[in-house]
Amino acid sequence: MELIIEIFCEEIPARMQRQAKIDFLQHFCKEFDALKISYQGSEALIGPRRLALHVANIAESSDDLIEEKRGPKVGSADAALQGFLKSTGLSVDQLSQENGYWFAKVSQVGQPLSELLPGIVDRVLRKMPWPTSMRWPGAAHTWVRPIRNICCVLGGKPVIFEVPATGVTTDNQTFGHRFLKPEAITVSSFANYIQNLREAMVIPDFEERRSLIADGLQQLCESKQLSYKPDENLLDEVAGLIEYPFVALGNIDAKFMNLPGAVLSTSMRVHQKYFTILDQKGNFAPFFGYVANVPINLEYMQKGYESVLRARLSDAAFFYEQDLNQSFAERIDGLKSIIFHADLGSVYQKVERLNFCATDTAVKQAALLCKNDLLTHMVGEFPELQGVMGEVYAQAQGIPSEIALALKGYYQPQGANDDCPADDISWELSMLDKVDSLIGFFGIGMKPSGSKDPYGLRRSALGIIRLMLFKSAPNNLRPYLQKSVESYAKQGITLKGDVIEAVINFITERLSAFLKTEMPADHVYAVLDNPLEDVWLTVERARALKNLLQTEVGTALLGAYRRVVGVLSDVKLGEVDQELLKTKEERSLQNALNEAATKINTHLNNFSFKEAMTIIASLKPFIDNFFDCVKVMDDDLQVRQNRLNLLGTLQLTLNTFANFSKLEG
Repeated sequence: MELIIEIFCEEIPARMQRQAKIDFLQHFCKEFDALKISYQGSEALIGPRRLALHVANIAESSDDLIEEKRGPKVGSADAALQGFLKSTGLSVDQLSQENGYWFAKVSQVGQPLSELLPGIVDRVLRKMPWPTSMRWPGAAHTWVRPIRNICCVLGGKPVIFEVPATGVTTDNQTFGHRFLKPEAITVSSFANYIQNLREAMVIPDFEERRSLIADGLQQLCESKQLSYKPDENLLDEVAGLIEYPFVALGNIDAKFMNLPGAVLSTSMRVHQKYFTILDQKGNFAPFFGYVANVPINLEYMQKGYESVLRARLSDAAFFYEQDLNQSFAERIDGLKSIIFHADLGSVYQKVERLNFCATDTAVKQAALLCKNDLLTHMVGEFPELQGVMGEVYAQAQGIPSEIALALKGYYQPQGANDDCPADDISWELSMLDKVDSLIGFFGIGMKPSGSKDPYGLRRSALGIIRLMLFKSAPNNLRPYLQKSVESYAKQGITLKGDVIEAVINFITERLSAFLKTEMPADHVYAVLDNPLEDVWLTVERARALKNLLQTEVGTALLGAYRRVVGVLSDVKLGEVDQELLKTKEERSLQNALNEAATKINTHLNNFSFKEAMTIIASLKPFIDNFFDCVKVMDDDLQVRQNRLNLLGTLQLTLNTFANFSKLEG
């Protein structure tokens, strides 16, 4: 049996559609699973004005169930037993006894799906986690936008019921394109639903609309030996704005082609949702790609699209010229009027702190310029151009290219998938900027709580981790934090005394989450047992440990370690007495440990973690021989204690690399 449900509403914001499609399907599937309704072939579709569910094969009713209920203890008061019988509808001879209790097996006959659907639909609509929602007359609950119709068709027939959450009664209808074919459409099957919507100029599937836009742009560009600049976010947004895509290319006036590429691209993308077009060399071409929700009349409509863009680019050109008329370097005094945070001073003070923490002249110069573009007209109009315009203006006014590059590069990495800056100036400035924010906000008690992180401190911590890993070399974290604290003290800003440890703990938490994406949690706990000093060294240790424990030798070594821990439980340990080593196996183990400790420390000092793990693995045969041939709990108490001391040395040797006690068996 086929089920179709469509929620028809006012325009759903494009940015919410992808996640809403996932949530809608998941909530319905959870309802079906909870009610024991079997189904196959479920999918969800979303468009600007509709959110639909299709289940190709769903049972007509929920499954019959036999539920076992435990009653009172055998021998309890008769009133307790009678109450249990009343609740189950059974008699005493239908009960059974197990482990001193009465048990009843209650049969529940499955309910028709048509009777369950009203509750299912109402609950799903109430549970949808929209970022924002609205109320409208007649509805008992909120939704992202007012709901105008709900279509519900089961087995080709309409299922009619009222949905209290929306104040709407279901039917078997949907509606076509708002402007081109807005008439009602009767739905009898999913194939009929898709076909009729297509004829009514609606593509209900988000991914299909997205592909049509991308393919349309590609074909138009290829016809002119051009290409369009990939922009996945813009594709998503445009696909969420239209019901049926019509794609075309417009023209950009030649006088605007002297604007920086980032200005052109951002002006088109942010305000107009236009796509950037490139020539064969990858340079900006005097065209833009646009998508309309109705057939495009090139004579009239395209002039309108071009006219609107012309006005936007005229503004951008004016801002650009005005910005260039003022010295970029001399803007710094204006930062005094921009508050970074009431308790942490102005942006000017932040820049001073970055300058104080910088280690060489180039980084100091970049630090003094890195926030100046906040005062430009262009960044005021397009905040997403922070850093980009800093580089543009700096280069245009003769500032050395490596300094100009850092004004953009220090914003990286901005997310988990963003690149780290490759040049040293950008790298250090990015590091100092993120450390300054963490130290400052933690120093005044403004650390993230729950899902709230208004100052992006989790992103800053992850950025620090990625920056330190990018260098692939030892780099102690603590000096950066100490220097930052010193920079705040120099300005007379008081921070909490434990701020460095608080920030280290916070970065450790983010590093733990980062590592858990590539290895088991116990591996992470084993290497993060001590306070974090060097991110790269810690990650390399973790990866070496993971590689060892994936081998048979590593697994056996962990088993031996656990055996050692079991023997040493609650035992006070001391130094090993060579005179009390009675067997060749314990002497061999002692000699192997002495040699291994020296080699392990040498490898650790040289950051050769794989080699250190190889030495640790080489101890396995000596450990096996010891346990096979030596009686640890010897009758001679001195010999017994000495053997326990030897095992203690073994435990310490293994723990020089990681805390093996944190590893699961």
